[in-house]
Amino acid sequence: MKKILTSIFLAILALNLSFAEKELIDEVSARDSYGKSFTISPKDSSVKISDSLITLMPKREKTEYVISGYFSGQIVNKTKNTVIKLKNAYLEATHGEPAIFGEAKTEISSVNGTTNYIVSRGTSVAKIGAVHCKKNLEIGGSGTLYIKGDVYHAIKADDIKLKGSGTLYAQGTKKGSAINCHSLLAEKDKNFTAYLINSKNGIKADNSISIASGTLHLYDNNIALKTDTVEDTPGESHSITLSGGSIYSRGNTTLYETDRNAFSSKGAKIIEN
Repeated sequence: MKKILTSIFLAILALNLSFAEKELIDEVSARDSYGKSFTISPKDSSVKISDSLITLMPKREKTEYVISGYFSGQIVNKTKNTVIKLKNAYLEATHGEPAIFGEAKTEISSVNGTTNYIVSRGTSVAKIGAVHCKKNLEIGGSGTLYIKGDVYHAIKADDIKLKGSGTLYAQGTKKGSAINCHSLLAEKDKNFTAYLINSKNGIKADNSISIASGTLHLYDNNIALKTDTVEDTPGESHSITLSGGSIYSRGNTTLYETDRNAFSSKGAKIIEN
């Protein structure tokens, strides 16, 4: 009987360890799968490529670039509403800089059936994200996207919109956030799934967090959902509104922090697991 109980205990322990491993982004093991080839389409006069820098300067808004393969360095977007479509891409910055830097509003989209990585490593005095936009950012598509920021944040932008039907994994550091922004919005009728994991904050917004659809997994963060408060910015209001979708919380020290009485979860499913 003792042997049977021991076997059951070890099986449960192994299962738990296996599950826990899935809550960390293992970008190192994945890297070799992408080889050393790199493609970008269109590859025209709007694309400038050096050994470690790609600059996108389309003449028209909403120009789409399809990127595949492995690139070490930084991709900079200079034109509003440029769409960066990732099709089995591994983008890696290793000197403390963002792997994707948006000087203008940028959209990142993962192609259906593909798995993509955006990784930033190294050291920096700046609190950068692996994806870092000076303006607004949209993240969507229908594929799988892993974003890991070992410098500080995984994703940092002004206003961020989550959309599409794909799966996003974002992991920052224990000093930074999986997502850091002014405001975050997930509108109604979106089917995305997002894992925001193992960071100081799952989502940290200066102003507001508004989620009306999608599935969020907030695991092993200090604060899962956080905005500034009146103590941080007097005279400004802050809020967290969960009006739809499903929120899974596990291993967080605190689910949310915002202004007093400014948290609403009416319409959303919150599951502690």
